[in-house]
Amino acid sequence: MRTLLPALGAALLIALPAGAATDPAASDEPADFQVFLGVLELDDQTGRWDEISNEPVDVDFSTLPSGGIEAEYVFYRGWVHAGLNPGGSLAWKNDDTSISGGFTEQTGGVLAVELDNSLFLFELHLGAYVRGRLHERVTAYAAAGPMIMYGHHDVEDERVDPDEELDLPETSASDINLGYYARAGIDFDIGGERNMGLGVRYLSTELDFDDTVGNIDIAGPQYVLTFSQRL
Repeated sequence: MRTLLPALGAALLIALPAGAATDPAASDEPADFQVFLGVLELDDQTGRWDEISNEPVDVDFSTLPSGGIEAEYVFYRGWVHAGLNPGGSLAWKNDDTSISGGFTEQTGGVLAVELDNSLFLFELHLGAYVRGRLHERVTAYAAAGPMIMYGHHDVEDERVDPDEELDLPETSASDINLGYYARAGIDFDIGGERNMGLGVRYLSTELDFDDTVGNIDIAGPQYVLTFSQRL
């Protein structure tokens, strides 16, 4: 999937200039704007945090509330519409994202360590989309392309079993990196050039929280409810 989606986005971007030449008047049409709310389910990862473990640590992500906005600018109109899809989203979680492992150097034995963390993610993207009509009042769409993501990780609470102080030199880290996104969904016309629908998005990048858990993948699906309006 990691190679298929960028290829899809590249193919759509290559096809857009030809579409624009076929129907230049389409680029003068008003843009569609979509807002969405949903949840982001990141894949659990294995990281490296030398201060708490001599071995790799487990990063267990919880479900992150998320929201954002999309825009669709039509460059080609035919049996499907095609164009550019800029947008962005954010996701956050104040707790329940746990990091666990064991350390030996400070105690001479192995202790279980579990950390409550907050995680904040913000991304902007610019890709290409296609949209086709399934019914008089129903359309479906797909889009893909590159994105840039900023992430911030912060330790909220430290718990060691048995109870023991854990003095961490750094408890927060942030990073920014390129990645890709994809989105697909279905919209239902509710009148007045407005739509409501369901969608799924996929985000993938790699962030290096070098002062905390290290280099990890930020990847997973995002399930959303959408509301669209033509402006």
